[in-house]
Amino acid sequence: MEDNKPFGMNQPPAGLPQSPLSRPTPPPPPPPEITLRTMKSDLGSLRETGGSAPQPKPFTPPELKSEAPRPNLPPHPPPRITPSDFGKPKFEIKTPGPELSKGPIIEEETSGNNMKKILTWVGAIIVAVAVGFAGYFYVFPMLFPSQEVPAPVITPPITTSNDQEAGLEIPTAGLLSAQPIVHESLLSGTDSVAPISVTVPDMATIKSALNTEATKELPSGSLIEATLSDSNGQIALSSILPMLVPEFSSETVKNIFADDFTVALYYDANGVWPIYVMKLSMEASIVEAQSAMNELEKSSGLANFFLKSPGIADSAGFKSGKANDVPARYLNFSQKGAAIDLAWVNDKFIISTSYNGLKKALTNLK
Repeated sequence: MEDNKPFGMNQPPAGLPQSPLSRPTPPPPPPPEITLRTMKSDLGSLRETGGSAPQPKPFTPPELKSEAPRPNLPPHPPPRITPSDFGKPKFEIKTPGPELSKGPIIEEETSGNNMKKILTWVGAIIVAVAVGFAGYFYVFPMLFPSQEVPAPVITPPITTSNDQEAGLEIPTAGLLSAQPIVHESLLSGTDSVAPISVTVPDMATIKSALNTEATKELPSGSLIEATLSDSNGQIALSSILPMLVPEFSSETVKNIFADDFTVALYYDANGVWPIYVMKLSMEASIVEAQSAMNELEKSSGLANFFLKSPGIADSAGFKSGKANDVPARYLNFSQKGAAIDLAWVNDKFIISTSYNGLKKALTNLK
């Protein structure tokens, strides 16, 4: 058989030209080197190199089997990507070391996280507003105290006698000092007027000033009016009467009588006797005023109305009588001519330290 012929039997004789078909075929070139990277090869390369860039591994594909030609088919359409695909977890490359979290690399924000951020901002705004208010109302005034402008000086108006007679009241709220008293005497036909000014309006100073006036030698039966004043003008009755009668408060006197009053000195052979004439306030009731003055009879300070000691009071107490046909109440003392005489005439109340002095005052009363 031809297949069993020894090698070289079919070779042409030497020296004859060889046909191209009979020339020896050169060996095929080596297949090109194909490298392939897979996740497994990359992990292996990282472990071998200690973290350097992964090296591709050579890959020699197996011999391709002859396959029947496939019919030309239309290309497959590209896969559709929907928005939901973006939320899918991404693959992670594991490295040596502690096991990493298996969750997705990109964490999708949820509605709970949004609400937490909103509440955080709202809380921060509230804290900022609170700190601002505290700084404005507490810290700022301490660091920068306000400079207060002093209040303007207000000069009180002067009250005329016509205003007093008409019962008009001038408001005194906010005034720096009490309005001065415009004096109008409640007696007429006095022999003279002796102005007495004191520095300190207390009982000792006033009594000393009256005693100085009483040293003047005047005929018996003389009636001298003494005006009492200090640096603010005439002294008010609500300041004088509580010093003489400690049971009366200044407020009680102010609610019953007007601040303007009259003081007079009556001269006779037994001495000099003070007389006090006061007028009912426009707002006071005559019944209430008379009831209040009845308490005067129980006072322990009746001797204060005298310039000198009147002696011992009559143990029988006050008695009822008349002076110039005017009902009166009187209390005699052991000193000759000394007595406390009380009488109401319409809206005027008289306190005299002498019975004859009371009759003189009633005669000269306006």
